[in-house]
Amino acid sequence: MNKNILLETKNLTKSFHRRTVVEDIDIKVYKGDIYGFLGRNGQGKTTIIRMLTGLVYPDKGTVTFSGYDLKDDFKNAINQVGAMVESPSFYGYLSGYNNLKLIANLIPGLEKGHIMEVLSIVGLENRAKDKVSTYSLGMKQRLGIANALLGNPQLIILDEPTNGLDPQGMMEIEELILYLAREKNITFFISSHLLHHMQNICNRIGIIHGGKLVTEDRIENLCGNGSGESLEDFYFRLTREV
Repeated sequence: MNKNILLETKNLTKSFHRRTVVEDIDIKVYKGDIYGFLGRNGQGKTTIIRMLTGLVYPDKGTVTFSGYDLKDDFKNAINQVGAMVESPSFYGYLSGYNNLKLIANLIPGLEKGHIMEVLSIVGLENRAKDKVSTYSLGMKQRLGIANALLGNPQLIILDEPTNGLDPQGMMEIEELILYLAREKNITFFISSHLLHHMQNICNRIGIIHGGKLVTEDRIENLCGNGSGESLEDFYFRLTREV
């Protein structure tokens, strides 16, 4: 087992109503990666993330985190992971702090001070006592990341974390991800259809098209080498050829 592989899928396949949504997906995410999982809406990204987090069972294939099989050893596997799947859902009538407190109560041994620590990391310490109903969309996204940080994960999975945000909000999320990767040694797996923003932060990418993984590599190997090609140009060229 390669100890540097935090997430690996093999032959991951899922069908709904006899329609194959994703087929034979093999992914490797290494320690230290900011891995962009890219594709248009409807290509199967969220289905895969739901399988990675145990919300949906695959028809075939395996998911392992740090060598722990998600199906056979769910507790040890999922202990490595924090996640924000689709839009984060919180109680609007509770404060950001109290929302996280409810979740923290489910994590054995978590110190109370850790809640304020993660709120400070995502820049919400000054709004911790305000009701979530008063938060902007960007603040709710950052609260979702704070939630993902509660269990001190090695890997955080984010599903479209900048979707619907204005440019300032997008930049704040990008900066937060880069900070957590650099200063907290957290590895990221991020699904997105916003290619330009992924090029700003990712070192490795996988592209899904028609329910299949069509490429996976370091960005500079795919659209670098002095060609001047953007990730967006590479994506459209590749998916036209598939």
